[in-house]
Amino acid sequence: MLFNKADWYDYPMGPHLQNYLEISTSDYKGENAPSVSKERLQEFSSFLVDYFQDHKPQSAGEFVDLIEEMTSMGLSGAVVQFVDFNPELPIEGDFRACLALGSSLMLESELDEAATFLRQAIGLAPLELAPYLNLTQIYFSMELDEEAMKWAIKGLAIDANSPRLWEIIASIYIYKDKATAGEKIRETAEATLSYAGMSLAAEIIDPNDRLLKAQLLGDAFNAGSRDDEFLIEYTAALGLAEQFEKIPQLLFRLENMEKKTIHWKLFAHAAQAFLAMNKQDEAQELIKKAARSPHIPATIIADLQRTYDSDIQAN
Repeated sequence: MLFNKADWYDYPMGPHLQNYLEISTSDYKGENAPSVSKERLQEFSSFLVDYFQDHKPQSAGEFVDLIEEMTSMGLSGAVVQFVDFNPELPIEGDFRACLALGSSLMLESELDEAATFLRQAIGLAPLELAPYLNLTQIYFSMELDEEAMKWAIKGLAIDANSPRLWEIIASIYIYKDKATAGEKIRETAEATLSYAGMSLAAEIIDPNDRLLKAQLLGDAFNAGSRDDEFLIEYTAALGLAEQFEKIPQLLFRLENMEKKTIHWKLFAHAAQAFLAMNKQDEAQELIKKAARSPHIPATIIADLQRTYDSDIQAN
């Protein structure tokens, strides 16, 4: 089936591709388009490959923008063809181009070539996580576990709490020896100061041991973890372990000693802890603090207040 440009006015695409296809703003209808099917994506990819043969990018900058944008759109096959059609425009020396082409080659199962470009990307921008993550996934898929682990550890130096890196690390340890996997993950988490690794270690060592999870996340807190996502998980773990008194103590330290801006979920967790300890006045004060946040859902405030009211009536 032959397509023309008008057939793609309602296809969701980025501004660089829209401009390259010379689709005017008035003609473009893809802003609110639903997710495309695999078949339609393949048809669009085929259309693009035909279009590439007669339309050159206007500059090296446009070339890189298009490679990056099409990669993010899932058009990996088209990206590889686009690069092949424009050999005069170099990829080497441009981080975005190396990362995008490496990622597209990975999706096309051209793994050795993908790894080459991803390594170049790391050389150009060594503090960007994405190429480390992709290299880890490549070597893991090739069952080269030692190489995958090497790149995973390097990636953790950029983001110690990357969920995908920890997922692969855990898979490698479990495959080697399920019985020791939890402790191995714990050791790696301690070495990389990762609360995500500590949390995962607790789940693998014993998913029913709530005290263990609270303890390991406490170790991460003492090692300096302070971002909101961690603190929310840690206070939730303390609540599940029924270590209620530790939650308001932690909140006091963060708010008054470390002068940290407190996420509303931490106020909510501390309020729940006070209610569990039958300290209704303290709980009500924290419910009021939580309610001042513009981000807290009204249903959460209502639930907290309902629990507070029930406690008052019961006592």
